[in-house]
Amino acid sequence: MNRVRRYCGCGNPLAHDNADRFCSACEARRRRDQAPEVPPEFWQAEVMADALASGDLGRMIRAYRSHPFHGYPPLPQTVVAAWLHVSQAALSRIELGRRRLTIDDINWFARSLGMPMALRWVPQQDVSEAREDVDPISRRSLFGAGAGAALGLTATTAPAAAREIDPELVSHWMELMGLLDRHDAMFGPRDVLDTVRRELDLIAGHRRVARGELRTELLRVESRWAEFASWLSYDAGDSLSRDYWGDRALRLARGAGYPDMVAYVLMRRSQWAAMSQDAQRAITLAHAAGRTPGTSGKVRGLCALKEAQGHALAADAASCERSLAIAHELLDGVASAETPGRDLGSRKALPASVLAYEARCWLWLRPQKAVTMLEEALRLWPLDRTRSRGVHQARLALACAAAGEPERAAAEGVRALDIAEATKSDVIVRELGRLYHQLADFDVPVVADFREAFATL
Repeated sequence: MNRVRRYCGCGNPLAHDNADRFCSACEARRRRDQAPEVPPEFWQAEVMADALASGDLGRMIRAYRSHPFHGYPPLPQTVVAAWLHVSQAALSRIELGRRRLTIDDINWFARSLGMPMALRWVPQQDVSEAREDVDPISRRSLFGAGAGAALGLTATTAPAAAREIDPELVSHWMELMGLLDRHDAMFGPRDVLDTVRRELDLIAGHRRVARGELRTELLRVESRWAEFASWLSYDAGDSLSRDYWGDRALRLARGAGYPDMVAYVLMRRSQWAAMSQDAQRAITLAHAAGRTPGTSGKVRGLCALKEAQGHALAADAASCERSLAIAHELLDGVASAETPGRDLGSRKALPASVLAYEARCWLWLRPQKAVTMLEEALRLWPLDRTRSRGVHQARLALACAAAGEPERAAAEGVRALDIAEATKSDVIVRELGRLYHQLADFDVPVVADFREAFATL
């Protein structure tokens, strides 16, 4: 019986005892061009596990190169750089934390090195502890985008049965959302949206199979992610997706018996209404949100802030001040007892945020007061919340214009414009669009410079 002759892709015949699809020359070349397969215990070695837990991609790659699996001496940077399709110099900068990386970069590196999808990489380090010779913006980019993408690799396909669901996925997905939120706050929504949509599909797949308390917890997690997707869509200028994800978040929150999330979504809708200059709808939605049964004092305080903004937009100063008094009564002292970004609305309850949201009320009622409050809010603003800084910088510009300071308004507008360009935030652009029209009648050089720059955005 004649054997069927098999050939490698290069055209060379394969030996009869070669069960692979590569000849020896191509197999050697393939081994040079891509990382070897490693056993599961490779990632569980102490040094490797410590590097993964640190959230530092450069440290992870160094640990990978020096892993005992590869023998001694450690793998050269030139070899690993070839697997990752980067230069040796670029890999050196990555290992030192001196190269800014996108989510796609990190996903590619993790796949190239064979990191299993079920692996959890949960960063523990504080960004402020990083080396001082690394640019702080790059440092935050690496932590926010890189760690977030690596955490995204924990995702698996939907399980076939409830018993296959790891309960720790609940805390994992909350940790991942926090990291993606940090990346969004620093660099805007564009790089985050696709990852959030993928994770939402995976969370939903697990939730459909889960039973009992775990299903309820996954419903709550999914509602948080859906609300996050709604916000990202809004900031990316996609109102249809904003409404789709907002509606989904509301349904999930109600299904989970999660009153804070129900109120939070209604509060967001009040925010959208205020941005569209619909004062009555903003008031009605915020009022309904704050009266959701079972809502925490913190979230009710945030709802009162949004209701105050609606009253300010309607030029009702007395009602605005009453709502602000309620907000302060509910929020004073709340933020200091919580870790920002962990609990729902905790970052919005920070003093700088509350000050900025209150200032927006005075922007419509007493612009000069808004200028003073926004100056103080920006002085206190966290360095890693770039996009929201840009939003409030734009509102400071609007307040200056309304207070009769067009030249300063234009200067503040230029600062906000720089952040809008860096983050691709539609929210900042919309606020600056209002400033553009507000300054139309002023013929001075700095105003002309701002209007020209905005027109080319």
